[in-house]
Amino acid sequence: MRLGVTNQKGGAGKTTTTLNVAGALNQRGHDVLVIDLDPQGHATEGLGFEDLYDDPDRDSLFDVLPDLDRMGDLEQLAVKHQEVDVVPSHERMINAEDELANVMKREERLDMLFKESDADQRWDYILVDCPPNLGVLTDNAIVATGNVLIPAQAKSTSIRAIELLFKQLRSIESAFGDVDEVGLVANEVGVDGEAEEMMEWFKDIFEDREDCEVFEIRKRVALQRAWNAGVSIFEHEEDCDMEEVYLDVAEHLEDYADD
Repeated sequence: MRLGVTNQKGGAGKTTTTLNVAGALNQRGHDVLVIDLDPQGHATEGLGFEDLYDDPDRDSLFDVLPDLDRMGDLEQLAVKHQEVDVVPSHERMINAEDELANVMKREERLDMLFKESDADQRWDYILVDCPPNLGVLTDNAIVATGNVLIPAQAKSTSIRAIELLFKQLRSIESAFGDVDEVGLVANEVGVDGEAEEMMEWFKDIFEDREDCEVFEIRKRVALQRAWNAGVSIFEHEEDCDMEEVYLDVAEHLEDYADD
């Protein structure tokens, strides 16, 4: 199964969601690939590969996506982490949208890379951590995966961002085929009235969508400490009650993939 983790609003918890859902899938026995499509490289940093981000000698998606002759090179970009395989970002990815601007089928390059590299045969789950915008790279992730998991803050400022994302998804559907919202992960949920109202709004918006669920992640210091250690919460030394929620997300994805 391929999954894009996307919300153009900064601070929504995209990378935390990506890494811990990937860790949960690994805990449940799956081979997982995490692709850091964000030029800022947060997932790359969160998995302990900061040194690869600015390595001038390392090829990245910046080199491969514009080049039709390299559509079979996905596995060459992947590196091993103790929990998952990772395609790290690179500082050159800042210019990736410009590189893709004038190529043929610019929104389909990641999908072509997956197909030509037999990615679905190599990994059970491919999670793409998207940039915090609705540009060409995010379009590539959505077209390539056809499934999105939406992280969001339980704050009223999330409403407009989600409405804009829905418009983008429907626009992509009209050109490239169905896109399914498989779930929403509300991050750092507090105990205030605004958070309660937003959780109700999320449920009203998402739970009437077929096979879509809403998950609630409370703010826990252990999640940040796991990030600092370069692992998911499942490989971190501290116990955390949010592990069960991420495992619930993983189980939901399994059920979704089996349907």
